[in-house]
Amino acid sequence: MSLNATLLPRLSVGFLALLIVSCVNPGIPALRQEQAHRLSYDLQQLSPIVSASEADKMAVTAIEESVKLSAIYKPLRLPWTNNGLVNLGLRKQGLCWQWRNDLFPHLFRLKSKTLELHLATAKRGTPFEHNGMVVTAEGQPFDQGIILDPWRKGGRLWWGRFDQDKRHPWKPLHRNLTPMVLRPLLMPHHYPTTPQPHNSITP
Repeated sequence: MSLNATLLPRLSVGFLALLIVSCVNPGIPALRQEQAHRLSYDLQQLSPIVSASEADKMAVTAIEESVKLSAIYKPLRLPWTNNGLVNLGLRKQGLCWQWRNDLFPHLFRLKSKTLELHLATAKRGTPFEHNGMVVTAEGQPFDQGIILDPWRKGGRLWWGRFDQDKRHPWKPLHRNLTPMVLRPLLMPHHYPTTPQPHNSITP
């Protein structure tokens, strides 16, 4: 047996292990700025009514807050590896719905008038369930919007149109399935937030 025949499998296994354990690099500020410009452009292309300033704010916030979540979650390069670690109890967070639930409030609180946010899910109730969000122009049909997915690349925000994401048949998340953590935002009349005393101490 040649040396190459024995060395190649070891190198392949080593490379795969390195790929799995390596953490995601969210990119330098200049790269993120360029991503924000592209996302803002795509948002503005949704409809002539979309405000350029609102698209800019939405894009920058989505990109930068995803990076902040990446610093907290410390995801590995392969997203399903993160899911495995969480499901095994080796990590507390990193599932797709956790990424979405943590990113959504930052975008919602922008209070955009010309852009609408929608909670989205795909293949719900199956082992391949996936969760994200969709941005549309005001009054625009759900399936004409742009999908935002911070989980897919570990904080390097992925976005695209429905025809660019054929693996996930996205649907709006039914109102009754709204995550409890988001209900005070989306259902304020039914789930009012409880004011915290001024002298309270957060542990």
